[in-house]
Amino acid sequence: MLGIVRSTTFVDFKNALRSWHAPTQNFVYADKNGNIGMISAGYFPQVKSGQPWLPLSGTGEADVIGTIPFDDLPQAYDPPDHMLFSANQRVVTPNYPYYIGTSLDFFDPGYRADTIYHTLNQAHHLTIADMQHLQQDTHDYLAQEMIPKLLTAISNQPPRTLQERQIISLLRDWDGNMSTNSVAATFWIAFGGQYLYDTFHPWWQHFQVPEKQDNKLAITPATGSAASVILTEDLENWTLHDPQNAAFSLPNGTRRVAAEVMRQAFSETVVGLADTLGNNIHNWQWGQVHSQVIPSLSRILSLGTVPRPDSGNSRTVNAADGAPIATAGPSWRFIMDWGSNQGIGIYPGGQSENPVSDWYDNQLNTWWTGHYYPMYTSKQLTTIPGLHTWTLQP
Repeated sequence: MLGIVRSTTFVDFKNALRSWHAPTQNFVYADKNGNIGMISAGYFPQVKSGQPWLPLSGTGEADVIGTIPFDDLPQAYDPPDHMLFSANQRVVTPNYPYYIGTSLDFFDPGYRADTIYHTLNQAHHLTIADMQHLQQDTHDYLAQEMIPKLLTAISNQPPRTLQERQIISLLRDWDGNMSTNSVAATFWIAFGGQYLYDTFHPWWQHFQVPEKQDNKLAITPATGSAASVILTEDLENWTLHDPQNAAFSLPNGTRRVAAEVMRQAFSETVVGLADTLGNNIHNWQWGQVHSQVIPSLSRILSLGTVPRPDSGNSRTVNAADGAPIATAGPSWRFIMDWGSNQGIGIYPGGQSENPVSDWYDNQLNTWWTGHYYPMYTSKQLTTIPGLHTWTLQP
């Protein structure tokens, strides 16, 4: 890490990372001359044979034989489109010759990365304020893709209840923002789980998938299991590009297409939310069912925060991962404008690790409300009124 801090060029930066082995991380580089770069540094084990994301033979034929050579690691420097971004997504194409992992067990599905890409790609001159807005973005990219398909599917089905009519009206005007006061956001998350359940659970039952033995395989309308996360990518792809895929049909041979399953899931979701939250949809706001805590690194509950209604979800740039209480999200937020030589940043906590200190959580509300503090150089600090100097003595 010291070598990284002392780097003055991207070559220095890369060389410093040659000794970085674990954990694998995406390291991003930028300098005041306008150069940008990124490298996925660390050891990525390679095996003799087989597909590493599946069970492998224990006979030795699938043993680890080494790691990806450092110079072949995923990396970029001053790309032609002048942008680089990392949101835990897979950073290589299918043609990359080495195995580095899949979204099945390692990488994020990439919805946050999609939002970042579209924002950067459409911009012409980004300011600090623009980047603040991007870091605080709570639009669900998947919702923006799927809700139009849902509205088309139910367009020839007259609303059967007042709640259905109200939800349809809200969805037509919804932009995918997972804000705390959004009723559409609550419906979308509930619908997504129900749609996935109605599509795949008949097949789970048919093939007797051992859900009780391994809860990672479980599929329920409210599930957040590993299986559900992975299958969401398949469901998205088939809904958008292959709506007659055989997965939508039933194991007994009954033919179904995506739109039919969507209509079923739509009605079931409205009934389910009414049963859970009441008939008044104004009580279905996202902040009523979704909150976030910032746990202490010690894992002592009393040293963390209490649950607080929050926006976003695991697919938004301003991530809030976990349901109904999110326990993971952005920690250190930082923006640097090399043009003006200005930087801002914020931690979700404080500068002290002492729970009784005034500085234990003094930055928490600033972080939660989307604000930042200026980052000063040591030279700039000497000109600030009210400067306090702390001297640490052994």
